[in-house]
Amino acid sequence: MKMVHEPTMLSHGPTPLYHQLEQELRARIARQEFKPGGALPTEERICAQYGVSRITVRRALDALIAEGLITKRRGVGTFVTPPAAGGVRSVRLSGSLDDFLASAGTLATQVLSMEETDAPDEAVNGLRLDPGSRCTRLELLSFLDGAPLGHHQLYLPLAVGRRIKPADVGQKLPVIRMVEDKLGTRVVRAEQFLEADVAGPAAARHLGLKDDTPVLKVTRIYYDTSGAPVEMIVARNHPERYRYSIDFVARPKAV
Repeated sequence: MKMVHEPTMLSHGPTPLYHQLEQELRARIARQEFKPGGALPTEERICAQYGVSRITVRRALDALIAEGLITKRRGVGTFVTPPAAGGVRSVRLSGSLDDFLASAGTLATQVLSMEETDAPDEAVNGLRLDPGSRCTRLELLSFLDGAPLGHHQLYLPLAVGRRIKPADVGQKLPVIRMVEDKLGTRVVRAEQFLEADVAGPAAARHLGLKDDTPVLKVTRIYYDTSGAPVEMIVARNHPERYRYSIDFVARPKAV
């Protein structure tokens, strides 16, 4: 007998509805209520199931698309992305955005270039741009104790990028803090993905590595209070100078 899922009621609390819906759809995909390669319900159907607006549904779906969990086929529908050959295990953790940005601001940064360019596919997906859109691209190099640490490709929607000047960057202040100031908004959430990659020509040249040297690739997307992505960073870090550590703390036992 097929189990029928009763949609979880979304609450009008401090967590935005689109983020609650994103988590709910992610959980249903993890339970394989929506099979790999299979179609998700239409936007209209999701609106009806959860009692939310079309824009809430689209923001939730866009976040899952940016993560690579689902794909949208124009004129056909939205589908669960099949797993890569051999499978990929994804682990999701939470932490303090303010604490992270405070530590990021301690690194020295050099602007290598800044230009308006055709948005690559990863920026189109991460920033939810229309195909063929242009964006602002900054190429940055971060340093630790005077040695190059990471090569960063930073992408901004044109409306955001045109407010940033190269001279604004590199003052031991994360670019996203300047974006907040220029837009008069607040960044309330960021998603970060870590995966194995190779340095590639650009990062290898600036980090003193060979093109095929294994590195840790970090992709991070920042969202404002409306749920819109306002900045995306793709960083490749020197394998001998970058380490990612996490503290796991048990919840206190109930007395």
